[in-house]
Amino acid sequence: MACPDPEASDLPDTESSQGELRLVLLGKTGTGKSSSGNTILGREAFRADISPESITSQCEKESEAISGRRLVVIDTPGFFDTRLSPQEVTTEVGRCIILSSPGPHMFLVVLQPGRFTQEEQQTLDWIWATFGPDASRYTMVLFTWGDQLKGKSIEEFLKKSKELSDFVGSCKGGYHIFDNSKPTSDSRAQVSELLCKIDKTVRENGGSCYTNEMYQEAEHAIREAQERIMGEQEYGPLEAQPAAQGGEGDRRAEEERKRREEEEARKRAERLFWSELLTAMGKGAAEGAGLMEEGGEEKGGKKLKKGKVVKKATALAAKPLSLTSAAKVVGGAVREGSKVLYKHRKTFLH
Repeated sequence: MACPDPEASDLPDTESSQGELRLVLLGKTGTGKSSSGNTILGREAFRADISPESITSQCEKESEAISGRRLVVIDTPGFFDTRLSPQEVTTEVGRCIILSSPGPHMFLVVLQPGRFTQEEQQTLDWIWATFGPDASRYTMVLFTWGDQLKGKSIEEFLKKSKELSDFVGSCKGGYHIFDNSKPTSDSRAQVSELLCKIDKTVRENGGSCYTNEMYQEAEHAIREAQERIMGEQEYGPLEAQPAAQGGEGDRRAEEERKRREEEEARKRAERLFWSELLTAMGKGAAEGAGLMEEGGEEKGGKKLKKGKVVKKATALAAKPLSLTSAAKVVGGAVREGSKVLYKHRKTFLH
């Protein structure tokens, strides 16, 4: 496969450019992760469908020999999956590290061009909270449905959201766009360009991949932050003191480094906590309003169709909300939110 990047030839060969390339798809439900995986592999490897709920509930691994090398793609459940709890999603997504052993060369964060909502922001926070800051070296944003830009450049689109622009800027792999309106014959050219960008980033990383050790370090950092919040480890800001000599100076420098790492891990843990809480309360409020049945999205043994949910929501909005209905909405939000609060009672509520 010829890479159009003129700088690529100046970089050393790596495992990904000569042999196996391992990719992990991440993102919220409905962004087109599974479809993107199928496009990359050139076949219907993953089940993909237009649905308000996630089709993928477990990590799935597929591979294909392309241009003389093995391409491995791992699809993951969507963040804010409608059938799994936030903790279940986080645990299952974490399995992608094991399935891609010794680790993925690139995380592809799949997003759709459109309004950058709070849920998208929470998804990005969730990714950093789950995989830690080291993951940024192995991350690229993959925009699907590029035709929705309607002739507007991706740079113009990114300027409209500082949060999204900052996230893309923090990803060493940058970004790539799939235009789903193009014919199948052109899709391989889009994939070739994507793989060339990935190869270039991997070479710049010295051929390394995101490892299980990095994932464990991220988990360990979050646990340490939680323990610190509990009061088991309380490190206040170090007072300004004259620089010490020898081992004492090294010790204080190490303490300062640890304090900063713990503070960053604490912030990631808190973002994950609030993401879980808001998602759970939103689900509970919807159940309380009667938009979905408690414990799932089924009614009478049949799944609620998206159209029925919309009609039900429209009917509710067209009439005044009674005290009973309001109580159910609030009660549902409190019930689901309480589950998250109870789970984190030892870490955030003391």
